[in-house]
Amino acid sequence: MKDIDFSECRFIRDELRFLFYKDFCKDCFIIKREYKKLTSNGKIFYKYFVYANIYMTLQQKNTIWEFLNNDGTEYYNTLIANLK
Repeated sequence: MKDIDFSECRFIRDELRFLFYKDFCKDCFIIKREYKKLTSNGKIFYKYFVYANIYMTLQQKNTIWEFLNNDGTEYYNTLIANLK
C-alpha cells in the first residue's frame, strides 16, 4: 500500500489542512475557527481527514478531535502537552 499525502486534499480548505501534529498545534486556533464554520456533514468528512493521517498516533488524533469539539483551556493545554 502506498502512503498518501493528505496535505493536498482538494476537498479540505487550505486553512484546515495540516500534515503533522506540530503543524496542527501551530495553527490550532485558525483551524478551530474554520472547523466551527463547517456543516454537520463537513465536520464528519473532516473527522475522516484527521483520523486518516498516518503521521500521528491515535492519542494525538483523539486530542485534536477533543480540542476541535470542546471549549476550555484544558483542551488546549492537553493539545500542547502532547507536543513533547
